[in-house]
Amino acid sequence: MKHFKGFTIIECVAALAITALTLLLAGWSLTTLSASNRHSLDCSVDWYVFLKEMEAGSHHFVLQEVHVDNIRVHSPQTDLDYLLQKHNDNLYLTSWSRGGYMPLFSGVEACTFKQLPGRRVLVEVTRENGEKLAGVIQFYHE
Repeated sequence: MKHFKGFTIIECVAALAITALTLLLAGWSLTTLSASNRHSLDCSVDWYVFLKEMEAGSHHFVLQEVHVDNIRVHSPQTDLDYLLQKHNDNLYLTSWSRGGYMPLFSGVEACTFKQLPGRRVLVEVTRENGEKLAGVIQFYHE
């Protein structure tokens, strides 16, 4: 029997399996990496959207009271008072007299408010994933 130089069928199957596993692992790694980058960007965007929503000219919120766990604001546009507070894992803006609520920011573990000079409030949030965020909201004058 002659021996030919080349690969046996077992060597070909093993090489094919290793190549397939390598490509599969590379695909999963890229998918996981892009998903985690997108998620961290979404969290940052949500935070800045929340801050801008509270400062929006369409609401024209005027600061009334600041407590460590909530703030009360008034909207001359609607002539209603609103309460911004944490409930469960969300920051909600609720109507003081008419009920109803609007979730503004989710994934919140803890939240504190502190009044600063002028009509500014420091909002400090700890997310459920341990991320700490802080921002200042500038409210309108009456």
